[in-house]
Amino acid sequence: MIIKRYFLLTFAVILFTGFSFTHAQVDDSYFDYMDIFDLQMVANPEISPDGNTIVYQRHQFDVMTDRRIVNLWTIGFNGQDHRPLTSGKSGYGNVAWSPSGDRIAYTSSEEGSNQIFVRWMDSGVSASLTNLTESPGNLKWSPDGSMLLFSKFVPAQSSQKIAQLPSPPEGAEWEQPAQVIDDVVYRRDGGGYVEKGYNHIFVISAEGGSPRQLTSGDYNYGSASWAPDGEHILFTTDRTGNAELDPNNEQIYEMNVETGEMTQITDKRGPHNNPKISPDGKLIAYTGFKDEFVGYQLTDLYIMNRDGSDIRKISDNVEQDISSINWASDSRSVFFGYTEEGDSKVGNIKLNGDYSTVVESLSGATIGRPYSGGSYSVASNGRITYSVGSSTKPAELGVAHFPNRMAPQTLTSLNEQFLKANKMGEVEEFWVDSSVDDFKVQGWIITPPDFDPDKKYPMILEIHGGPYSSYGPQFTPELQLMASRGYVIVYTNPRGSTSYGKEFASYINLNYPSEDYNDLMDATDYVIDQGYIDEDNLFITGGSGGGVLTAWSIGMTDRFAAAVVAKPVINWYSFALTADGAAFYSKYWFSKRPWEDPEQYLERSPISLVGNVTTPTMLLTGEQDYRTPMSETEQYYAALKIQDIDAVMVRIQGSGHGIAGKPSNLIRKVGYIIGWFDSYKK
Repeated sequence: MIIKRYFLLTFAVILFTGFSFTHAQVDDSYFDYMDIFDLQMVANPEISPDGNTIVYQRHQFDVMTDRRIVNLWTIGFNGQDHRPLTSGKSGYGNVAWSPSGDRIAYTSSEEGSNQIFVRWMDSGVSASLTNLTESPGNLKWSPDGSMLLFSKFVPAQSSQKIAQLPSPPEGAEWEQPAQVIDDVVYRRDGGGYVEKGYNHIFVISAEGGSPRQLTSGDYNYGSASWAPDGEHILFTTDRTGNAELDPNNEQIYEMNVETGEMTQITDKRGPHNNPKISPDGKLIAYTGFKDEFVGYQLTDLYIMNRDGSDIRKISDNVEQDISSINWASDSRSVFFGYTEEGDSKVGNIKLNGDYSTVVESLSGATIGRPYSGGSYSVASNGRITYSVGSSTKPAELGVAHFPNRMAPQTLTSLNEQFLKANKMGEVEEFWVDSSVDDFKVQGWIITPPDFDPDKKYPMILEIHGGPYSSYGPQFTPELQLMASRGYVIVYTNPRGSTSYGKEFASYINLNYPSEDYNDLMDATDYVIDQGYIDEDNLFITGGSGGGVLTAWSIGMTDRFAAAVVAKPVINWYSFALTADGAAFYSKYWFSKRPWEDPEQYLERSPISLVGNVTTPTMLLTGEQDYRTPMSETEQYYAALKIQDIDAVMVRIQGSGHGIAGKPSNLIRKVGYIIGWFDSYKK
């Protein structure tokens, strides 16, 4: 039984300078803000080597601590023996099965800081192996089960000595010392100002003891995995010494774990990502692309001999980005993740390039917007487990089998009672022909609960970020909350979105925003033509890249009654020099540096159209957003105010770029957006 919680949100009445508005109430049976804390979602399932047992993460949200809670559960492949492995609020992740299936390794902060644990599955006994000062990740068992490979951050000592300064007298209260920065990347969204140091690879006995650092130097190492012989590992790193200024150039290396001898396998320009050695030890599979220094480049799948010879691309027949690769046990094919028309899938590709779809409808554990996502795991006998969902159902646990084509089954129903107690908006897919060219644009419509097609409804056009990403048929609490307030919600994948092939996504390379705006208007017109939209009450919003396109759109048209521009880029010149990936953006999203061709940056900046704007506009950004820094929001806000346009700036506290990271901030985001739109309904 689900008992619904009701309370008057602190922003139920939102006051802005010069006016106020009242937050809309909803029917008791509709999905509402506090219902987020009753949701549960499956993520990151891991199947045992024999395919009989699955361990998965169960995500839920704690109303008292305002954070995501993650515990581990186990279930048989046949759906039996479903039970928890952990409970509480410590958080558990990085699950890895031992080769024999008798143990799992995982990370947890149950003893304070995040450490590596091992659990014996027959007895249920768990023990911590480490006492680290930095969080470990990427756990990998050695083939014989005697060791664990892992990675972690290693702080470095700063050698920067500029000023000879006196110390304060004993008992004096001086200000904190100055922070001296000499790195290109000195802050990252979600992590704040960067501590000087590098990610290194370690090995530890599966029975505990002191870990041993395998890699060294001022380089970042990643994607570590074992060779079948248990004597060597593969990993990626860029040892040119210029990784910050020249990203995307990681190479693949092999190391002898005992001697530390390291051999470089690849030597062409990267990136070379996620290398995996075939079970027979003869081949290496990896993902990457031929770098053309543009914003979108299709990620392909390559194989090569163990020594790096005979590199060949085997994914020519796959028109989508390849990710999450895993060798089949016979070394004759590779499982991989990909997203097609917004739908996340698992495929299997033979070494000759022939491929087939294994399962569809993968789903992530988000409470935010409907981005494509999900994860899977495959056993040596071809049994597969994955997180599965739909536009109206949160992620559950699915299973399938390859190649015998066992019909996929869903083993869990964590939200069955929740969905009976909360009425959701219906979701409908649509396609619209572009008014510009031969492209077709996919979108989805969420209608309010108890929708009546004979009535007229206000409409919100919601635009995804990236811009190289995609929305899909995913359950989206954020947009369902908007629909429960009586709005028809429209979300689309305009050109520049991934999952529709290289031509569609790369259209906006050095050309963003452009005709993606037309795609958004075509979708708007299509939904209006359905007959149930009040054309006087059209609204527009989007975050990140969606914030860019929202600001661009209101500079191109006055058809929207109000707009919410969330965490945007407003001025590409300033963004390219203040965002947390400064070296990347000017190199890959533009053909020259800002001062070398300012016009190139200005002509695609929403600030260039701000003189056209008459639409009442809210700016909404996380206070600690270092991806699209607050200075971008402040520029646009000032420009609107100078022109006497109705505008307000909302600064979400305790948030970086990912506002939905805390349930309360997602609630605030939706509350402010709906409150702003409600106040401008005609």
